[in-house]
Amino acid sequence: MMVLPKIKGINSILNFAKKIFTKGSFRLVDNYISGLITLGKKSIKKIAKAAKVNQQTLNYTLNEAKFDKEKLEKRYFEKLKYVFKDAKTYLLIDDTLVERDGKHIEQTQSHFDHNCNSYVNGHQFFTAILCTSFLQLPIFPELYSKETDSKIEMAKILVDKLKKAQLKLDTILFDSWYSDKNLINKCKALDIRVICAIKTNRKIFIGKSNKAQKLSFITQRLFSKKMNKYFIDDKRYLVWEKKARLNKIQSLKFIISHEMKDEKVKGKAHLISTNFNDSPKEIISIYKIRWKIETYHRDIKQNLGFDKAFIRRGNGIVCHTIFVAIAYAILSLFMYRKGIQMTIGECCEYLRDESSASLVKEIVEIDDKQERLKVFEEVYK
Repeated sequence: MMVLPKIKGINSILNFAKKIFTKGSFRLVDNYISGLITLGKKSIKKIAKAAKVNQQTLNYTLNEAKFDKEKLEKRYFEKLKYVFKDAKTYLLIDDTLVERDGKHIEQTQSHFDHNCNSYVNGHQFFTAILCTSFLQLPIFPELYSKETDSKIEMAKILVDKLKKAQLKLDTILFDSWYSDKNLINKCKALDIRVICAIKTNRKIFIGKSNKAQKLSFITQRLFSKKMNKYFIDDKRYLVWEKKARLNKIQSLKFIISHEMKDEKVKGKAHLISTNFNDSPKEIISIYKIRWKIETYHRDIKQNLGFDKAFIRRGNGIVCHTIFVAIAYAILSLFMYRKGIQMTIGECCEYLRDESSASLVKEIVEIDDKQERLKVFEEVYK
């Protein structure tokens, strides 16, 4: 069906962005986000055709966007603050790759892909989500390249933005790549706990010792009898814990965790918390929340066309990723308001089916037969 369904219930969610755009641009943005949610093929051409708008006009809206991205982000943060209120909120930080082979696509470069353990050509995005016990909402992705700030700097800037927006963060979670002393100390200074992984080639000071040891050295000398047993989410862990410090990072709780299965080590983790009073169970349980950002990456790629828009201009690429994040936020808020529990993919199907059924009902209820046939042909041609 090449028609863009009208999705009831999302207009009020998108209203926070209305004042940022002109009336015509907002209508096109609304169409584009609706297309990302409901269409199988999410190219500009397909969305324009389904929305019955000029493809060049939609393309221009993305590539030559005149709206103020900072104001849009500010209004979005205001909405997040209202939704989350005083809930315990976790900030999850990560990055994701989109492979691009085109020679004329702006800001493509070679990035190391840990999944395939090799370099790929494409775009890398700094990503983050805010997560509570009842809802998770994304931060607008940022394109990373040689021409931009480092990802560590992007993380520091984001923390400052959220602080300025008065969004209360309990804990920030990230993997070992972001375990930078400046970022961690910034969070500590703002009274935000950090729980993160650290690499095995890192040196650490255990207890009151003034001699730093490599994590790999410590790990090799661990024995099961020295490790405490914990059961978390029906999984068994062997954990070694100590108070510690890293170079220029004081007062940490450090743990080495072995996830066990059938008496064999299934996975290892080296984790730190900036609250040295945290128990190993608390650190492991909270760090496992970080997996939600991996799920977010999968959802926006599989269901919302994050990596499907073939746009050459850097500005258009950034706009597309922002609108994908907004589409994800709309779906999450829609499910939260309706009390619906389903995946992002299931929600896309639900809204598509519901809006299509509503459209058919509207056509069927047209009294005049000729008019009814005319509308049907216009919609489904």
